[in-house]
Amino acid sequence: MYYDNILLFTDLDGTLLNKKTFEFKAALNLVKNCIRKGINIIPNSSKTDLELDEICEDLGIPKVYISENGSCIHGLNYLSEALNKEVCLSRSKQIIYKKFLDNVDINLRQKCFILENETLKNQKDILGLPKNKIHKALNRKFSFPFIFEGDAKEEVELKKNVKKYGLNIQFGGRVLSLGDKVSKGNAMKKFVSLLSKETKRNYVSICVGDNENDFDMLDKCDYPCLVKNGPLKKINFKNECIFSTQEAPNGWVEVVNKTLNKIEEIKKR
Repeated sequence: MYYDNILLFTDLDGTLLNKKTFEFKAALNLVKNCIRKGINIIPNSSKTDLELDEICEDLGIPKVYISENGSCIHGLNYLSEALNKEVCLSRSKQIIYKKFLDNVDINLRQKCFILENETLKNQKDILGLPKNKIHKALNRKFSFPFIFEGDAKEEVELKKNVKKYGLNIQFGGRVLSLGDKVSKGNAMKKFVSLLSKETKRNYVSICVGDNENDFDMLDKCDYPCLVKNGPLKKINFKNECIFSTQEAPNGWVEVVNKTLNKIEEIKKR
């Protein structure tokens, strides 16, 4: 069965990539099968465009993705030539950082340690990446990964502070990330809207994630999928969610297969 109206949006770390080793070999056969069936796989991640370019090459998929937690859509022109190569939904990191410095309480700011200002050793230890991948991970246009060394109460206060001034703090796997008021879910909806308007087609959205950073995306799609990452929490989304029993990458294979089987059963009715 051919599924060229399906858009499969997926988080990466802890979802498609193993959270400790970043390995994804067990998912490659399914990725290839999805491509053969006409399914577009679109990474929707906190990662940078340089990281996502590399991952798309490794997966053997077109460079169509959403970077930095919903900040920018890349590669829509691959799906329809009339669409732009990039659609940025965020202001620049320079504007974001200035608003952060000018408005957020200094006592909270002093407990934020921006990763790009840390030593290479600290960057490697915090991100769990080898030296040759650090540059790509920190080459950001719209966001600042950071470590917060305050307590839980202060973290809540920090998030309130930045929200008040039109900014946002999201959790991206290993670190917090300061960015604009964007989200994976809103970027996913914008992606589908732009493509639908141009192609005059209706698309079915599958979204796969593993933690709270993905919940907004999962709640706004047709078929939400949650990959196990530690203790599994039952979350209520607008549509029924499929939960994996395994962690990534096997968990990704599990929920995507279940979802495609579910869609196939519906089509047969």
